[in-house]
Amino acid sequence: MQTTMNRSALSIAVSFALFGASSVALAQVEADKPKAEAKPVPKVEEISVVAENPRGYKASIVQVGAFRDQNILEVPLTVNVIPRAVLDSQDSRGVYDALRNTGGVSRAQLSGAIYDNLSIRGVALQNRTNYRLNGSLPIINLIEMPMENKERVEALKGASSLYYGFTTPVGIINLVTKRARAEPNFSLALSGNEYGQFVQHIDAGSKFGADQQFGARVNIVSGKLNSALDAPKGERSLFALALDWRATDRLWFKFDYEGITKETHEPATIVIPAAVAGVIPLPRRPVYSRLIAGDWPKNDAVAKNALLRADYTISDNWYALAEVGRAQTRRDKRDYSEITNYNLVTGEGRLDYSLTRDLNFVNRNARVELGGKVALGFMTHDLTFGIMQNKLYQAGANSQARSVTQNLYDPRPIPFIDKNVPSILNPVNTTDKGSYAMDRITVGDFQLTIAVRKEDYEAVTTRNTTNPPTVTRYTASPTTYSYAGLYKVRKDTSIYASYIEGLEEGPIAPITAANAGAILPPAVSKQKEIGFKSEAIRGLLASIAYFDLERATSYTDANRFVVLDGRTRIKGVEFSFNGELTKEISLYASGMRINAKLQRAATAAITGKTPDSTPKETYSLLAEYKPSMVPGFFVNAGAYYTGRRFLNPANQAEISGYTILTAGMGYKTKLLNKPFSVQMNVANAADKDYWEAGGAGYLAVGAPRSISFVAKMDFF
Repeated sequence: MQTTMNRSALSIAVSFALFGASSVALAQVEADKPKAEAKPVPKVEEISVVAENPRGYKASIVQVGAFRDQNILEVPLTVNVIPRAVLDSQDSRGVYDALRNTGGVSRAQLSGAIYDNLSIRGVALQNRTNYRLNGSLPIINLIEMPMENKERVEALKGASSLYYGFTTPVGIINLVTKRARAEPNFSLALSGNEYGQFVQHIDAGSKFGADQQFGARVNIVSGKLNSALDAPKGERSLFALALDWRATDRLWFKFDYEGITKETHEPATIVIPAAVAGVIPLPRRPVYSRLIAGDWPKNDAVAKNALLRADYTISDNWYALAEVGRAQTRRDKRDYSEITNYNLVTGEGRLDYSLTRDLNFVNRNARVELGGKVALGFMTHDLTFGIMQNKLYQAGANSQARSVTQNLYDPRPIPFIDKNVPSILNPVNTTDKGSYAMDRITVGDFQLTIAVRKEDYEAVTTRNTTNPPTVTRYTASPTTYSYAGLYKVRKDTSIYASYIEGLEEGPIAPITAANAGAILPPAVSKQKEIGFKSEAIRGLLASIAYFDLERATSYTDANRFVVLDGRTRIKGVEFSFNGELTKEISLYASGMRINAKLQRAATAAITGKTPDSTPKETYSLLAEYKPSMVPGFFVNAGAYYTGRRFLNPANQAEISGYTILTAGMGYKTKLLNKPFSVQMNVANAADKDYWEAGGAGYLAVGAPRSISFVAKMDFF
């Protein structure tokens, strides 16, 4: 082991030396080049992430949906932006690490070992449609989304079907990629944790060409994964490329590509016991590090995302854009398992495996949009017209079931079980076509937004595991409307009210459901919201909103069938407060309190109950201190509270609320006359033992305290 560590240290040192030498040479070449006079940049490319201060906790511009490149104060919905400064401060490794700083976000069912299965405002996000790349491409959240190539993470909360079609109505998660800046960058970083994880990261970008009309940013990540689990090491990698081309002063092209891989251990899921006299007794929490599933189950996934966008400035007031993209995620191997029928005292029970191969998910997305401003008397109309199409393909494969005895509290090693049954694909094809129009009317400090969307939706599933194969088809052609009013009380403060109708795709029953692969019918949701946003305190953005959401209800019933049953009403208040309190202190605070009830349910026993996995309260606070007396040094601390949650729709069991503490510190200096930084972060600093997630009949144990580090050198 010592030899391995020495070799790792040697390879790291050699890497630093090689990249340092190459960067000096590259810097000298750049210095010898004649400086070209840059041409003016067209209005369409005033990208906010370039204009804003990338080091602050506060963001002023949003990059998502119909509000792309718009000031947050003028967006009549709740929007939370997690800038790069927050991602760096906490050494965020995944989407949940970023979004835990926003109110109402929690993990649902799973612990995040494979990917972050999230819910917002108590509603689980759809992993095929709720996650977007650069405000457009629906990427597939069945693999850990890397943060190394992201400039920021945005959460647009509330129904968003105007721009995105059928999505879960509680919000869109938008991942904005890093792009080449005016000054070139080249950095090398090494991160790891106390369990022996080591990941290397290269980030390089530059603008070039006679008129600096080209831009390129590349991020390369590779490393070994390890955690508190007593499991073999995993692997992950990323190759991300962001290209820009200003073909003319009016025409711009942008291209993004991500190649992501992750192979890691698949932990067993804990099934909640059956109810006894209307109450579900919960087991003791097992030790997180113990491998209930054995040391051989793997989740091996690969994702490839590509997005091409063209922007054309027709005139000073009109623009056109076109986008086309493709996202694919393959889960070549998934050894899923769950422990059930266990004795609450002894822990002895049954471990059920579902061995699956050849899972494939593909999203194809295209959009054409025309927009512009028209002044009519005392009114200005900001018009948007667009057509889009999403084609979603899911090749769900059959699973091979195997069962063995196992102990929840004192798990035994499980001999390797191979899948020897050929895969039979059960494809699901969804086509979502939509046309939309929006008019934002401005009269002085008042804005009125009117929007309409016409939808043409079809979902077809083929079950080849039945004889003969069965085909199920759902179609819908709804028209939805949205209205919003916003008033600028002053230049830095706005109030708004909005009503939005959303289109929600029916969920597809997972492989663990009795009706696995079944598609539930689509539905319409409705949301009302009133809110207040202000930047009156310099350097800070404050917001508070009240929302009332009504949506169709889907859940897993007592017979493990995923069903659509009745309506859910969710009402709540959400606030956020983020930015620079002083030159030395940065804050990011948020909170949400909701009241969620199942209404008009066909099952009388759940009518009036709280939906499962829905915390009544969530609060978060992150503070960072950068003392002026010690330039380059910083220290931060965070506290994240998630309220109690019911585990099933009948509210027969619940997990307690919990507060997780984090801490971090770092120092930025110069090494060999180059910017160099070191940083250490502690997750679950109090080493709290807790149930992190629960819902749909499952439980997940939270991870123990973990210490991570990052060392980074900027060569230029």
